[in-house]
Amino acid sequence: MLPGIRAVVFDFDGTLAIANIDFALMRRRLDGLVERYGLDPHELEHLYILEMIDAVAAELGQAGDGRAARFYREARDVILTLESAYARSSGMLPGAVAALQTLRQWGFKVGIVTRNSAPAVRTICPLIDSLCDVFLPREAVRFVKPHPEHLQCALEGLRISAHQAIMVGDGPIDIAAGKALGLKTIAVLTGGHRREALLASQPDLILDSVADLIPCLVESQAPQA
Repeated sequence: MLPGIRAVVFDFDGTLAIANIDFALMRRRLDGLVERYGLDPHELEHLYILEMIDAVAAELGQAGDGRAARFYREARDVILTLESAYARSSGMLPGAVAALQTLRQWGFKVGIVTRNSAPAVRTICPLIDSLCDVFLPREAVRFVKPHPEHLQCALEGLRISAHQAIMVGDGPIDIAAGKALGLKTIAVLTGGHRREALLASQPDLILDSVADLIPCLVESQAPQA
């Protein structure tokens, strides 16, 4: 399934790094903030955290009284504080750094796209920029995955077309983003998502970890008899 591949785009948390962010705690703190601004967080349960913040800011902005900007700053502070704390106790998954280095040594281009912040990622992996050709944390794009623009920006930075790239991630968000642009998609089981949930997102392949990607690429790139 992988012949002709020239680039691999990775998610970060749960794919390359240990996923230890307590999103439930983050959501509770943000829900409390939303309530303080007079809105009902239960009406926003269907949204991911970053999208929920944008939706609240947009609604508050209709009043034109400055509350939207204040809410946005406070919400971002909540996220950054928790991300920073968790980053200090996190680390790269076994085999992840070696996999990235091997791919680049073999001439593959490597991109990393994440909804996490650049400071948190660089705390976990100070050498992140030397391990990839394109690194796009949430600050680097207007819309984060699963919006396709996040991956599109990565492909443009890599100067690679969608049919020449693979998206590798640990969650349905990653698979959805890849499929939206026509990339091959690979799900890994290192992020805590159950195999059944990943199967439901219909990736092209499920692997135990990113380390298992290397033999797959070796096999697919080998000349056929």
